[in-house]
Amino acid sequence: MGDGMCKWVFARYEPSEWEKQWYAGEWSGERSGHECQFLTSLEGVDRSVRMVRSVQGAVLRREAIARDAIGLFSRMVYTQRCGTAMKATGRTRAQLIEPLVGFLRDPITICPRPPGIPDDVYSTFAKGEDSAQSKRHYLIGPAAPWSQTPNNPATWRIGGFGPWERNGASKAQAPRAHQNILMDLGASVYSGWHGIETAVGAWWIVERSKKHTVDFDWIVSFELEKIDPDTLFASVPAALLPHYVYFNQGVDKAPEGRWNPWRILQGMGALADDYVVVKLDIDNPEIEDALVDQILKSPTLFGLIDEMYMERHAPTDYTKVTYRIFTEMRSKGIRMHAWP
Repeated sequence: MGDGMCKWVFARYEPSEWEKQWYAGEWSGERSGHECQFLTSLEGVDRSVRMVRSVQGAVLRREAIARDAIGLFSRMVYTQRCGTAMKATGRTRAQLIEPLVGFLRDPITICPRPPGIPDDVYSTFAKGEDSAQSKRHYLIGPAAPWSQTPNNPATWRIGGFGPWERNGASKAQAPRAHQNILMDLGASVYSGWHGIETAVGAWWIVERSKKHTVDFDWIVSFELEKIDPDTLFASVPAALLPHYVYFNQGVDKAPEGRWNPWRILQGMGALADDYVVVKLDIDNPEIEDALVDQILKSPTLFGLIDEMYMERHAPTDYTKVTYRIFTEMRSKGIRMHAWP
């Protein structure tokens, strides 16, 4: 994140108190296997409703997050460094992200409906979502409020900070300072999976990003299942086709493998100042965990990827291990979200 000779560099991840409670409860065993009991409690419902309403307002309508909900969110914290030596200036900025709670899915619809949840929250979904494919609680980077004085609830604002901002220059003001890249691993087709319009990946990410003036220069998709080319490209908008690259191949977990997505991402010339988004959902836990491990072990890779969505398919200790992995990814500077 640049500003002349200065850059905003990721410093640390700060989980909210709500998230800390869940993390501790999963590892102690207090909440493991009892998640719905806590999510459907009066306190759990109140927090979940406030969070989902806040995220929907920010992502879909660019609304400020309610002051009484700010504390529910975790934070990505950045520090400013300037000059050729990149010396720290002492200035920091915090940016909100949804907390890791419950099963890491929509905390309202993942469990049987408790009393007290309003219909407009429980049953209302935007296009591309439903109760089983809910993505309405993801606070995507371009919509995430930030503040230089986070203890002052009046100072949180949306926009003007982040790799997606192209150094603050609009298309009309200056040429693009960097690329926006979306990698969709386990892509099916653009309009949905097997005709299910709510089971969408790239479309959902593209449309939500557009609401915050973010267009992708490249959408690079991988899909193992062989798909007829006419079917594959039928739902891709004509304006998007020049930016749409589709590999009808499964991803390769070997770092130097022909279809390893990280090898291809680096081969495309991706740089740290680019905005890189990854969606990983390939229904293969061995390959998924191998790809994540490669990110965590490579400063180059976790320096490239800004935002990531992932559905893990681990057979055992799913919630506990997923909390650990997602926390570690966020601690490397990646805005990590669970995927339905």
